[in-house]
Order: sequence, then C-alpha cells, then structure tokens
Amino acid sequence: MEEKTKNRIKIDIAGTKFTVLSVEGEEYTKAVAERLNKEIDDVRRAAPGLSLTSAVMLASLNLCDSMVKAEEDSDRLRRQVKEYLNDAAKYRAEYDAAARENEKLKKDIQTYRKRLSEKGRTTEPAPVSTAIKTVRKSNGNEAEDEGTLSFFDSTNN
Repeated sequence: MEEKTKNRIKIDIAGTKFTVLSVEGEEYTKAVAERLNKEIDDVRRAAPGLSLTSAVMLASLNLCDSMVKAEEDSDRLRRQVKEYLNDAAKYRAEYDAAARENEKLKKDIQTYRKRLSEKGRTTEPAPVSTAIKTVRKSNGNEAEDEGTLSFFDSTNN
C-alpha cells in the first residue's frame, strides 16, 4: 500500500500557533483552520463571557453537529440513489422485455404478410363487413347505409 507524503503546515487557531502534519494540501488545511476560527469567533460573539476553552468546546460541538447531520444526509442520499438505480434496472429490464416482444411481433407480422402474399391475398387490411358497421344517428332517428344491418333496429330479425 502506497503511503502518502505528509505536509507540514503552520496554522493559527484562536491565537495559538500549530504545525500540523497532513496528507492534504496547505490551502485545504488552512481553509479548515479558518472554518474552525470562524466558528469559535461566532460562539465568542454570541456569549462574550465564555472562556476561550469553553468557546472552542462549543465551536467543536457545533461543527460535530454539522458533520453528523451531513453524514446522515449523505447516507439518506446514498440510499435514495441506490433505490433509484434499482428502479432504473427494473424498468430497463421491463423495457428490454417489451422491446424483444415488439421485435417478435414485427417478425410475426412480416411472416403473416409473406404468407398472405404467397396465397395471392392483399396485405392491406380487409374492409369492414357491412354487417358489422354501426348505425349513424341523424335527428334522433337511426339512419342506415345501404346494405347495413342494424343490430339496434327491432324490425330486423
């Protein structure tokens, strides 16, 4: 396993100078120290009578609270993404099955059209039989096309 090089970085936290060893870069480490200093300053402004130690402890508690909430949010988002990925995989499988069925049906249609053309029949759909046409209504009375059989007219037996 490769060991990362540790950087020696000088920082100032609440007036105390530190040299820290970090695998992170200097810019990042100083930004983290600045974040802690800002949190300490916020606590000291909110409660001016606190000792520096108490302000540091409360600032640390606030940052830990933020960290725990961020971890919970991160875990929740990971679970949600996992659910979305599972749903996507399920829908993809359903789509693939439907696409395969669609291709099979297209081939079946081609086969049936070929068989019909070999028998000399047209591949166009046959016209609807006059016996099954529906009755048009005009002025509330049933009017029929010539040769149309009405299933609604009681006079037809």
